[in-house]
Amino acid sequence: MKHYSLNMIGTPETPSRRYGGKIADPDRWYDFNPRVGDIVVSTPPKSGTTWTQGILSLLISGNPAVDAAISRDAPWIDIATPGQDKIIASLNAQTGRRQAKTHTPFDGIPIWPDLRYIAVYRHPIDVHLSFRRHVENMTKVVLQDIYPPDIHEGFRIFLEGSHRDGASLSSIIDHYRSARALADRENILCLHYADMTSDLDAAFVRISDHIGISHPAPVMEALVDAARFSNMKRNAERFAVSAREGFWRNDSDFFDSGTSSKWVGVLSDADLAAYDARMADLLSVDERQWLELGSRGSDPSL
Repeated sequence: MKHYSLNMIGTPETPSRRYGGKIADPDRWYDFNPRVGDIVVSTPPKSGTTWTQGILSLLISGNPAVDAAISRDAPWIDIATPGQDKIIASLNAQTGRRQAKTHTPFDGIPIWPDLRYIAVYRHPIDVHLSFRRHVENMTKVVLQDIYPPDIHEGFRIFLEGSHRDGASLSSIIDHYRSARALADRENILCLHYADMTSDLDAAFVRISDHIGISHPAPVMEALVDAARFSNMKRNAERFAVSAREGFWRNDSDFFDSGTSSKWVGVLSDADLAAYDARMADLLSVDERQWLELGSRGSDPSL
């Protein structure tokens, strides 16, 4: 029987659910050696994961010009790739504050009380449309078979599918519910993409307070400026996942537009009506408003 590494930080709350999919391997968590203060970013895909990890790299380093090298230094722990043994070994060997990511919901990963966790959510339709653009930018065939070229047929699959890879609506809701179930935990912070977009300074402070890292005011101001979406896109070679590796047709397009309401002029009234009906089945009004709108919504638990 496998056991999670304790590394003198105590026993984790073990996963209550095992999530399937061809991209993630939950057994990878057994190879991770956690330390007090480690940070895990857990989000549905295309919800602000890399943006948040870029902010963490800036805060940990205190350097606006940091080379975040996220794929190497802040890796996706449970991705199923051939070279993952070396990547996790390198993560285990790091000194100082460390961060990593996962797209697995919280009830599918170990929760150590001495680690800090950050969840980020985004309007589900923006996630879907951003994911499609994400796949188009890949030079390798990885997830191109999930959604067909026809936008309306792809949206139907997004609404009705239960697949973990490619962020189906149900997989986004599963992740959201897993975070809501832990909303009272001091070591878990929930953010929303819309709030980060509208007030990055406030989001930066929340992240800084959550991980317990701050810098003098002039440095913090420079770090916030470096964390703006436009700057990360302009410096994609430092902030994009798998930058300079030929994985993307264009590294800067890893950061697409950073906008919301991507469906306007793209989806039909029938598409949006089907989405409304599906969301009514899955979430309460307050839950839906927060998932879609962030602080402009009304979910008090987050």
